[in-house]
Amino acid sequence: MVPPFAERLTRLSLELGRLDQALRRGSAVPSVLFRQRLDAIQRHSAVDGWLIDPWYLVAELHGLVPKVVGQDGYERGTAVDAASHAFTLWRWYARPDAMQARAITEAEAFLNDQSSGWGPILDAGIAFHRWLQAGHLRAPFCAALSRYWHSHDILRTPLILTGIEALAPGTPWEIEPWLCWWLDALLAEAREALDLLHQLERARTQALEKCGAQRRHSRAPQAVNVLAIQPLVSASMLADRLGMSMKSALQLLSAFQDRGIVVEVTHRTAHRLFGLAGMGALRDVVKPPTRPIPGRKRGRPPKDDLFTTQSIPEEEITQLPPPTRLDPVQFDYEDLAAAMKQADEAMLRSSRLIARLKGQKAS
Repeated sequence: MVPPFAERLTRLSLELGRLDQALRRGSAVPSVLFRQRLDAIQRHSAVDGWLIDPWYLVAELHGLVPKVVGQDGYERGTAVDAASHAFTLWRWYARPDAMQARAITEAEAFLNDQSSGWGPILDAGIAFHRWLQAGHLRAPFCAALSRYWHSHDILRTPLILTGIEALAPGTPWEIEPWLCWWLDALLAEAREALDLLHQLERARTQALEKCGAQRRHSRAPQAVNVLAIQPLVSASMLADRLGMSMKSALQLLSAFQDRGIVVEVTHRTAHRLFGLAGMGALRDVVKPPTRPIPGRKRGRPPKDDLFTTQSIPEEEITQLPPPTRLDPVQFDYEDLAAAMKQADEAMLRSSRLIARLKGQKAS
């Protein structure tokens, strides 16, 4: 009798082979790893109950300040918690600390020891089911899976393919139907990774076409290749990669920006970062730096300052309540005058006494 997951296993094996061959020929593999890792973190967070925008994570990783999300403190706190959860997942996949590294090593040893004789793909699924059945965390096993595909020559590129959506609510937990769900989730992730590779390759080709005819010694095609490999590039980084001056690299990036080849994501005038046009989503989540109003001088502006009056919307001025006039208050200063008179008399007596004592001392 043919197992229910046999057909799914065949489709997944063919798709993984197609993906591996495309990655070998592709020139944008580092960008694929970067973007595919973001997609994996987004899927894992959704299964954990967090809805995140992966571009907020990118902004945090590159030292940029993301915009405040949420209408009140509760929504803003939820966005901060989701970003913290996404950063923790990124540490598992990209830069694990000592504790996480030990947990990944344990999961990798468990994965390699749980051989069921069904081949490396199904063995990994059965080991994943047993790992979760024992009550272990998902993150270390998902990180170990990335190394597992690479060590068994299933994928030469360490993509993060985990089938995490098979752990969503409503998924059957019996081993055979769960393996079918897991293989379907892996197949969807492999196809998304292949589509992402094709998308980035098309973006590189379109960027080269927009460069137009160049001189024989032009560095524009090489700069596009660097941008296709590196998700975000600064002028100094591009100058170092291409062996050119920083001024020339900045002029080249400015020309790319005018032609719509790249987008500047920091909203800054110095220390800027550029990416291909597909990185425009990152620019939308980055908070622009606070800048002074052009033409305004230092100090507190006067009431009739043009910039101050224009900064308040007219509809807000009309909604202000009309001013109310306060009745004048009459103050009684008689007690204060009497007290001051007594103080003057006391000071006068003191001065006379001091003068008399000085005269006696002199005689």
